[in-house]
Amino acid sequence: MNNKSTFLILTIASLTVLLISQMPSDAFADVISPKKQTKIGINHIDIICKANLVKVYRTNADSFDCFTPSTAEKLIKMGITKDIPKDKLDAKNSFRQNPSLGTVTGLSTVKQYGSEGKLSSNPRVISYLYVFEVCANDKTIRAPEVLIKSDSEAKTVKLAQKIVANTCYTSTAIIKATNSDSISASLTNKGMVTDKITELEINVADLQQKLSVLKKSLSDVAKKDPMTLDDDARKKISDTTNEISTLRTQLNQAKGELNKYLFALNAPPQLKPSDFTKQVLTFTGVPLKDTTTNIMSISRQTPGNTDKPDTTTGLKLYNVVFEACTGNDVLRAPEVKVTSDNEEKVIRIAEKIIANSCQMSTVKINAKDTKSITLEIANRSDISAKIVELDKMIETLSAEQRTLQVELNKLVVQSEKPVGYEQKVTDLSNKIIKLRNEINDAKFKMYGIMYEIYKTL
Repeated sequence: MNNKSTFLILTIASLTVLLISQMPSDAFADVISPKKQTKIGINHIDIICKANLVKVYRTNADSFDCFTPSTAEKLIKMGITKDIPKDKLDAKNSFRQNPSLGTVTGLSTVKQYGSEGKLSSNPRVISYLYVFEVCANDKTIRAPEVLIKSDSEAKTVKLAQKIVANTCYTSTAIIKATNSDSISASLTNKGMVTDKITELEINVADLQQKLSVLKKSLSDVAKKDPMTLDDDARKKISDTTNEISTLRTQLNQAKGELNKYLFALNAPPQLKPSDFTKQVLTFTGVPLKDTTTNIMSISRQTPGNTDKPDTTTGLKLYNVVFEACTGNDVLRAPEVKVTSDNEEKVIRIAEKIIANSCQMSTVKINAKDTKSITLEIANRSDISAKIVELDKMIETLSAEQRTLQVELNKLVVQSEKPVGYEQKVTDLSNKIIKLRNEINDAKFKMYGIMYEIYKTL
């Protein structure tokens, strides 16, 4: 064996050891693994690391992976990965010292009705229903996850609803044990997932607010007859259109990042390839019925910016202020196709349009004749309808689950247990667990569709 081969084997062996050492010893509520993220359609460049890991670029494999801070530092020294800012490493290093966001209290442990255990000379392993209450401290918990352990099994349960700060949430899970006293539970959320999603939501809300202010300032000017606009008014339309275009792009990107995170966060732990089929989900295609677009104003783009009219071809750059309206159905991630005698473009106006309402926006387009400029809603009706359907399903299932949780809580906290207590706990628990799985599945599908839409930008 030559020296090159020996060095290669040693390098691979060292990397393998480091890969194994980076696996956390405990489960933490977080996103799925990078491998699973790429399997469901997230680009390897865009993978999200678990809260206690850092993302690095492996130069030898031309890929992005997640490692513990200490492993990442070793890989950097070996020259296998590129450098990572020290502040990120320090922040991740302190992750395990972060306190949990809340507490878990066992309310009742009941032998699952009909569970007889396994026939064995050893103590019988029986399925128990463990009813527990999760309480958040002073911070809302996103995607709460509970680690449940017994003398026979350990499992994590990802709850289907967030827990608002300083409130509690009753739920239940099936756990196998020989001794019910061995069952315990703890909250694995450490806060970084919650902080990240909150940060992204605040960013989205901030951009939406800025867009709303700009659109309002533009609407009064846009209502005027274009032929009567003075230079100041035309300049205001041009400048505001440029700002709206920039903010709209930023908002779409922010929504893409948020939906990517929610998509990876809500993926089922035991993910199968059939659970989510990667597909092109661009909205452009079959226009929705009962939707309209209306041009409010068309004005020349003022000089002094990078989008100067092309005088050699007779083309001029125009600012088009328009409104997009929908009928009785909500329109998600609305797209508008704008055409002229010179070009065609599709823009996503970033805001959903609620039923029987309109959204104002702007676009810049080159044209020889302003009369050639037309608009139409370009959304695929099946995709928009699917998102709305999943959204409503999540809302309905969540309401049903909350009702059952209140009923279960009242049942298990009674000092005197009613006749048929185990049967009643089993029935309620089975319904709650079924609903929890259905809600998580619907969220996974909805965020997957939203991510696929926004990542095509």
